[in-house]
Amino acid sequence: MTAQTQDIRVGRALIPLETAATWVREYTHTAHNLVSEHPYAFPAYDRFDGGTTEPSRLTDGDLLAPGLLNVPVKIRSFYGLQSVRGRLEEALSDPRLDTPLAEVADREELRPAVHALYGVLDDPTTRPWGVSGTTLSKVLHRKRPHSVVLHDRWVRACYVGDDAPVPVEKGRSWADYMVLITEAIRDDIANQPVAFSVLQSAVEGPGHLSDVRLLDIVAWNSKGDAPAASWDERPRDGDSFDSDHAPQTR
Repeated sequence: MTAQTQDIRVGRALIPLETAATWVREYTHTAHNLVSEHPYAFPAYDRFDGGTTEPSRLTDGDLLAPGLLNVPVKIRSFYGLQSVRGRLEEALSDPRLDTPLAEVADREELRPAVHALYGVLDDPTTRPWGVSGTTLSKVLHRKRPHSVVLHDRWVRACYVGDDAPVPVEKGRSWADYMVLITEAIRDDIANQPVAFSVLQSAVEGPGHLSDVRLLDIVAWNSKGDAPAASWDERPRDGDSFDSDHAPQTR
């Protein structure tokens, strides 16, 4: 099956592979993004110099990186992230996160590692003010780009709903929710190696992007194909799913 006729599945969205490759090509066109009035976030977010490349160390710069995906970190939220930095760094040091998602054979091994990353959001004594799973995923993904997935309303539109891999469940914790999202994304990447090879070859900028990031670019561009009616239901009361702006500003 050729790239012209093959589809790629992102949760419940089915997208022509040629279309997905075009999205990746445009999103990663570095020369265009550096001069455009409406640039995409590559390479700004993915190549952002936060002061260290250590996967288990979070600098102040790392905590502000979500702003490059149009999810600004407010001052109070920044202080909150600083207060849980040690706990997040401990979670990021888990060796189970060394393995790219597609190579994870046993889901049971990965679940505790993902759960630990988002547990700070479910603990009322430590939860950073104004920080949701969307914001935190954008902080953490850069440190573990092959194993920590990104989340936003469009990832949710692709993966959550009656006809999607993750069922809607009110009251579900952020940690449990992100485990399920991670597992569903893992399945899509692992089951479509040829499609992701095509997406890798479509990257215009320098260097390599993880399959996790490529899937995020496709999910974001797809807008969920036909967003589920329940996409805005929150996993916990009071949580908000930070939204990205129009395509040309992300």
